[in-house]
Amino acid sequence: MMSARYCAFLAAVAILLTSGIMYHSLAKDSAQLDAAAARVALVPKVIGAWHAHEEATDERAFAQTGAKGYWMRQYVNQETKASVLVILMCGRPGKMAIHTPEVCYGGAGYELHDQPAACAIPNEHRSEVAQFWTAQFTKKAGRLRLYWAWNARGTWEAAPAPRWQFRGEPYLYKLYVSRDVSQQSAVAPEADVAAEFLRRLVPELNRTLFPQVVSGE
Repeated sequence: MMSARYCAFLAAVAILLTSGIMYHSLAKDSAQLDAAAARVALVPKVIGAWHAHEEATDERAFAQTGAKGYWMRQYVNQETKASVLVILMCGRPGKMAIHTPEVCYGGAGYELHDQPAACAIPNEHRSEVAQFWTAQFTKKAGRLRLYWAWNARGTWEAAPAPRWQFRGEPYLYKLYVSRDVSQQSAVAPEADVAAEFLRRLVPELNRTLFPQVVSGE
């Protein structure tokens, strides 16, 4: 009888300890997510010659993606008048990973025109390289060139299996950069205006979203 009670007591202690560890782990992850989501709003609206204005967003649509922090901006080059649409989101990895462009843009009537291809985006000093997926999406009204990637640790990645690759992370950023190419002939991604913009945007994102990584702390 004493042995059974003792075993039951040990089991109860183990359950309490496990619950406490899980609670503190979840609380820590939640705090990290809140801090990461708050940094989204700090990304500069002026990046070199590119100036941004906020675009109206559908709160319900972003809520469905699990985004805790997000914005949608139109960046316009004040010298060339070229423009790109940028969407930045932050949320739990499970949600950020499963809502791929085929899902998001498919809901807006776009269809994938060609298979996504990995595209290397060096920064303006060409000292670091970010990896993005890129593809064209089409519908009757026009054609878009889209770039997208995820970031949980300070490096933008064209993850082939983001749900698996970023499992266990407290938060995950997702970035979309698109440009209307309806009136243009085909152009290589590395020569695209949106790719040139990304070369300037990525360092600013990293400095804002991952200051400890950039500073080397």
